[in-house]
Amino acid sequence: MAFMTDPAGRAPNPRAPLAGLLSFLFPGLGQAYNGQPRLAWLLAAPTLVLVGAAIVLVLVAWSQVLAWLFSVRFLVGLIVLDLVLLAWRLIAILQAHARRERPRLRSWATWATVLLVIATLAMHALPAYYAAKAIDTLDAVALGGDGGDLADHVPLFSNLAEPSGQPDVARGERVNILFVGIDSAPGRTSANTDTMLVVSMDTDGSRSAMVSVPRDLYGIPLPNGQPYNRKLNSLMIYAGARPDEFPLGGVGTLKATIGRLLGVPIQYFVAINIPGFAAAVNAVGGVTITVTRVINDPVEGYHLQPGTYHMNGDAALAFASSRKGIGESDFTRADRQQQLLAALRAQLTAGNLLLTLPALLDAVKNLIATDVPSSRIAELAQAVQAADMSQLQRIVLQPPLYMTADPFSKAGYILIPDLEAIHAIGESLLGTAAASPSPSPRASPAP
Repeated sequence: MAFMTDPAGRAPNPRAPLAGLLSFLFPGLGQAYNGQPRLAWLLAAPTLVLVGAAIVLVLVAWSQVLAWLFSVRFLVGLIVLDLVLLAWRLIAILQAHARRERPRLRSWATWATVLLVIATLAMHALPAYYAAKAIDTLDAVALGGDGGDLADHVPLFSNLAEPSGQPDVARGERVNILFVGIDSAPGRTSANTDTMLVVSMDTDGSRSAMVSVPRDLYGIPLPNGQPYNRKLNSLMIYAGARPDEFPLGGVGTLKATIGRLLGVPIQYFVAINIPGFAAAVNAVGGVTITVTRVINDPVEGYHLQPGTYHMNGDAALAFASSRKGIGESDFTRADRQQQLLAALRAQLTAGNLLLTLPALLDAVKNLIATDVPSSRIAELAQAVQAADMSQLQRIVLQPPLYMTADPFSKAGYILIPDLEAIHAIGESLLGTAAASPSPSPRASPAP
C-alpha cells in the first residue's frame, strides 16, 4: 500500500479532503471545520454578499437580469467576476486542505482535493465560455459586426450606418423596428425583402403593435417624395447598388420609405435569414401556435387542421411560409408570420432563456443582421421583456382598405397604395412622431 503512505510512513489525513470539500461547497466552511473562525468569516463574507445580491436581483428584477445578458459590458464584467470567484474558491479549498495536511503526491487525500480543484475549474469555465460566446454573437450581429452568415449573402449588411434619432428608452420613448425576411437558401440569386414587418413597442409595456407591409406595393413615395416605380420588396437591393442616387444606402432608404408610408420614424432594422429561422425555434424548444382554420397547400404538400400545436423549427417555418392553398395569400401568410413572432417572444420569456441560451446564440449568429449598436441591445431587450403581449395589436395592410390590386399591369401583379389610409393606421398604431407625407406624383408601372 505504497500509495497510502509516504516514505516517512505518514498516513493520509482524511480530514484534509473533507475540509477542502466543505470549502468547495462554500468558501469558509472548511476553515470553520479546521477551527479558524476569523479566516472562515473573511472567506465567507464576500461570497455571502455576492449570493445575497444575486438572489435579490433574481427576485426583484429578473427581466432586467435577462436583458443584461445582451450587454457586452455586463458579460465582460460577468467573466471577470467569475474568474475572481474562481480564485477565491481555490484559495479556500487549498488552504483548508493544507491546514490539515501538506499536499503529497503519494497521498490519496491530496488527489481527492485535486479532483475538487478540477471540478471547481470546470464549474467556472462553463459560464465564462457561454459569456464569451454571447459576446462573440453580439459583436457579429450588432452594428459594426460582420453580419454573420447573412452578410455573405447580402454584402450591404456588413457595412451598415449607425441610425440617427435613436430613441431614449430610459425616458420612455417609443421604439419602432423594421424586420425584413431574407431568403438565403441555396439556389436563390436575389435578396428581395419578401417579408417586411414593423414592430413598435412602448417601453412601459402598455401598447405594442405589429404592421405587415406587402412586398408588391408599387409607387411608394421615396424619402425625396418621388414614387418608386418598382415593387417595394426590391427597394433595399436597388438603392444599395446606387449610392449616388440613394445616399441613405439600401437599408436606410427602405427604413425611411416605410417610415414615411406609415407616418412614424423607423429607428432600427433587423434582417432575418428565413432558412435559419427554424434553428432559432428549435433552440428555444419550439413554439406553441393556435391554428384557427384549415391550411391546405397542395403545392408545398402542407396540411394543418385547426387546433393548438407545439411546433418545432421546420413545422413553424412551414406554417409561416405557406401561401398557395385555397383562401391563402401573401396577406394570410403575413398574419401567420406575426403570430409566429409573438409565439417565439412568449417562449423566450417563459423562464427557459438561460437553459436555451447556448443553442440560441449559435442560431442567432447565423440568423440576424442589424443596425442596432451593441450598446443599445440590452435596453431594447428590456423593452421586449416589458412589452405586454396581451395588448399587442396586429394588422396586415391589404386590399381593399389600404390599397388596390392591379394584377394586369405592365409590372405584373402590383398593389397601388392608399397613402392616406396607410398613414392614418400607422399613426394610430405606432405613434405620431412623424409628419404626414406630402402629395407625391402618381406612380405608373414601368415596363
